[in-house]
Amino acid sequence: MMRRMKLQVGVGSLEELDYYLAEGADELYCGLYSIPNHVEGARNFSTTAEVLAATQRAHKAGRKLFFAANEVHKELLGRTVETIKELVAGGMDGVIIKDLALLDALKKKKVRTHYILSTLSYCMNAETLAFYVGYGVKRVALPEQLGPEEAKELLRNPYGVKAEVFLKHRECCINYNGLCFLDCHGGLTTFCKRPFRSGKAEYRMTGPGAAERLAELYDYRRLGAEVLKVGRSPVKEASRLIFREARQVVELLGLGLPREEFVARALRVKKGFDALHRYLGKNL
Repeated sequence: MMRRMKLQVGVGSLEELDYYLAEGADELYCGLYSIPNHVEGARNFSTTAEVLAATQRAHKAGRKLFFAANEVHKELLGRTVETIKELVAGGMDGVIIKDLALLDALKKKKVRTHYILSTLSYCMNAETLAFYVGYGVKRVALPEQLGPEEAKELLRNPYGVKAEVFLKHRECCINYNGLCFLDCHGGLTTFCKRPFRSGKAEYRMTGPGAAERLAELYDYRRLGAEVLKVGRSPVKEASRLIFREARQVVELLGLGLPREEFVARALRVKKGFDALHRYLGKNL
């Protein structure tokens, strides 16, 4: 029988950590305000001491906590390496990384930990994955633009590298995440999802619908994806809603339903959360 898919969620405070531990998160990740980690408007910890306190609290609950260090400017590289060394020495379970220069610097410093390759690295094929395996990568977050069939060689790789995916019908960049320069205004309004009108016609940037995204999740799981990831929304309550929905979707995945039945039932779950998201949007 296939094991239950793990749920990973981002946190920015001890209060959020405690909330998600109580709600059943299997893994958590966090960032520091002093180290850019891509998510515009996301909440982060202020000091390494806070991160290490969160790590200890996660371990006490039998969970893992990872550190996100996606965007590393040249002038921050040395400081980022030293910060990661301190966190790993203090018990941090691993690091989520985008930047190859940072991976190379950590390898030279012989910093050994559980490296997770960020979705922002755009690892698109087995050859690229093999390259990153040489730097100690143990898990890859699949690029959001890579469908299940395209990702099959990554999901069933010979290196033992595990894979994680986002709940894409809720949080997915229509363009190339991390390489798109559309102004999202702090993450509260997404430029590419706005309607544009010309006369009586209305245009919205196209993208897969919820049914297609949920069918993809079903296929990712059957091909071997082990972790469903919930990002850090700039709106704390939105992240909590997405996590609760993800938890129900994971429960459905564990029932062994046929693909069509899973999608139909998952869409009913989504519909219930749609109302909550609309209510949240009106009351921000």
